[in-house]
Amino acid sequence: MAHTINATAQRHLRRNFSFGVLNGVFFNLFSALLDPSLVLSWFVSQLTTSNFLIGLIVPIQGGGWFLPQLVISSYLQRRQRKLPFYARMAGIRVAIWGLMTLAVFLIEDPAVLLVVFFILLAAYSLAAGLAGICFIDIVAKAIPSTRRGAFFGWRRFSGGFLALGGSLLVKYILDEGRGLAFPDNYAILFLLSFFILCVAMACFILIVEPLEPVSKKRVTLGRQFRRALDLPRRDTNYRRFLIMRLLLMAAEIATPFYIVYAKRALSVSVGMVGVYLTGSTLASFASNLLWGRISDRRGNKLLLILSSALGLLIPLTALSIGPLTDLWPGLGELAPSLFALVFVLSGGYKSGAMIGSLNFLLEIAPPDDRPIYIGFTNTILGIALLASSVGGLIVDITGFSVLFSLALAFYAVAFFLTLGLQEPRISDL
Repeated sequence: MAHTINATAQRHLRRNFSFGVLNGVFFNLFSALLDPSLVLSWFVSQLTTSNFLIGLIVPIQGGGWFLPQLVISSYLQRRQRKLPFYARMAGIRVAIWGLMTLAVFLIEDPAVLLVVFFILLAAYSLAAGLAGICFIDIVAKAIPSTRRGAFFGWRRFSGGFLALGGSLLVKYILDEGRGLAFPDNYAILFLLSFFILCVAMACFILIVEPLEPVSKKRVTLGRQFRRALDLPRRDTNYRRFLIMRLLLMAAEIATPFYIVYAKRALSVSVGMVGVYLTGSTLASFASNLLWGRISDRRGNKLLLILSSALGLLIPLTALSIGPLTDLWPGLGELAPSLFALVFVLSGGYKSGAMIGSLNFLLEIAPPDDRPIYIGFTNTILGIALLASSVGGLIVDITGFSVLFSLALAFYAVAFFLTLGLQEPRISDL
């Protein structure tokens, strides 16, 4: 695929790069304050003991983002300007998160708060998903492929400074010894995250969107589905990539339960949520520029190989802490601290997988068909992520070890699939 951008994009590259990075900076801070696998999982565990409901957080948030993208792709594919639609969805997201903040402040009944939380989380995620294709398509038009690694790396690296501060703030606010009890401590976090979300959305809206030729031919939803289903058959490299991404997504089945395991099996205190979040943020922060450099200079196949190998170590570490403390009882008191390594590895893995996967997809997708490649990929991943909600049932029936072992197997197969990917830049030589 071509790595160049048009004259308008070249003219506004510095502006677009800067506002795109600022959007990422504030969105990373937003994500750190209410990390779904740590902060929100602990929040829901305070409202219910149901593993199934705790396990729904990541699937609803991720699945809601991924699922609607194929449905909206035929509509967006015919429109040169995607930014107005993104702006409308940004307004809806901000309004929903404002309602979420009010709910945590005002609703005292845990059961009612739990229902409202899940409804609003699903609505927010769907609105974010509808804007997702717009975001990716605008980035693809505005940032050349040889700068996208740096673009996403700087978004997460620069955001790491604020996210690190945010993780320390989470530790401070959630420490009930400082006077803020549940749910007041979480209400403060939701309020702060609301204002940060407003700034993040505004930054991306300030980007100057370059225009590219698009087909004005109307494509029915049914035909769009048939075209999408034909993509893996026609494009071998894309098919291998899609299966690899599905396996990495399936490995997310264990993500919400690392903190639940730490809470129940290792008896960690709520203050450790901030410690774990700090470790994850530091790892993400420290690895981003490296991942971006590898993406730009060595290609995204290598980045996917390295990040999937790192993913392997996450469940492997979680599975090892218990047996190690059994072998050396003296390590028992250190187990909560040792478990921080799980979240350190997770922070590094998520950054590498995100940068590598998105950039690889943007490079193998033909510009005219970019929305359908993105939409189909993300819809399939959303279905897989929703299916991962069975993680809570697996814990109830078989325990944490089986769930973590299943995640380990998914990471292992995904790693071997990355070895067979074709680096798209080779095909351009």
